[in-house]
Amino acid sequence: MTFWWVFNGGFYAVAQTAPVMPDQMPTEMTLWQTLKAGGGVMVVIGLLSIVAVAIVLYDLMMLKVSKLAPRALFDELMNKLESRDFGAAKTICRKEPNTIISKIVLAGLDRRNPLDDTAREAMESTARIELTNLWQNINYLSDIVAISPLLGLLGTVLGMIQAFRAVPLQAASVKTTLLAAGISKAMVTTASGLVVAIPALIAYSYFRGQVQQVTNMIEIYSTDIIKAIQNR
Repeated sequence: MTFWWVFNGGFYAVAQTAPVMPDQMPTEMTLWQTLKAGGGVMVVIGLLSIVAVAIVLYDLMMLKVSKLAPRALFDELMNKLESRDFGAAKTICRKEPNTIISKIVLAGLDRRNPLDDTAREAMESTARIELTNLWQNINYLSDIVAISPLLGLLGTVLGMIQAFRAVPLQAASVKTTLLAAGISKAMVTTASGLVVAIPALIAYSYFRGQVQQVTNMIEIYSTDIIKAIQNR
């Protein structure tokens, strides 16, 4: 018997290795067994996939121009601001608290001072913060796109190290088959990392376009809102 070191799922352990007999050669595994063979790295990749799905579902519901910068709301607020009916404008904004337009208008009205540019600064700051939050939200998807394949590669490298260390301890008749089976298991993590990263990249590209569209509309709306509120 020979004692050797095995790295599995982030823990070192002493394993006792016996020669593999022909009737003990690996057989075809189920999907669950294949994923389980990936080791501890698969747990992290699985968690990343859950986070990615949660972000995508949230953005699908919330990241829309019609929700964040609706044209109808802008037109209604502009009518009130141009007629100097600031009380009515605040009431409208409080009915739509989740829109960026409402937050900008409220920031300007709360800081409105005919003698200085406090309102302008407050509105520009609010717009900048809200848009930064939108970009930060989709940047999490970008991080997952970058991290998932690297974790998959790490799992593959660790798995291949384990496979190559086990092969010399076996009989010559089973070395090739055992090595092929070990490499096949090791490649599971790379494939899983790509399975997570590719859909996340597609989603990121789509949401990036949505955020850019919202950004463009807010920049246009903010200019008119600032003029209306600061009109002396």
